[in-house]
Amino acid sequence: MPWIKTIPYEEADANLLPVYEAIRALYPVEYFTPVPSLVRPDDRSESITAAHSLIPEAMRHMMSGFGVLLQPNLPLTRRQQEMIAAVVSVRNQCFY
Repeated sequence: MPWIKTIPYEEADANLLPVYEAIRALYPVEYFTPVPSLVRPDDRSESITAAHSLIPEAMRHMMSGFGVLLQPNLPLTRRQQEMIAAVVSVRNQCFY
């Protein structure tokens, strides 16, 4: 869970919602299913994307770059992508 204020997708205003939508369009469909360990008691899901929500244009650029790296036509499998992300997160001592 981020230690900063976030604006979840469900609460996004007219400036932030199109950014969320543009980013979601880049991600594989399986990323839309909430991960049980990231679902809070109030049924909201934690999101690395939401951690960038206070600055929508920064979020657009940062998360779009990551979304492009997840495209299915690239040579890495989903399993390999997740393994790389997990190793980087552990190395950075990041919950995500």
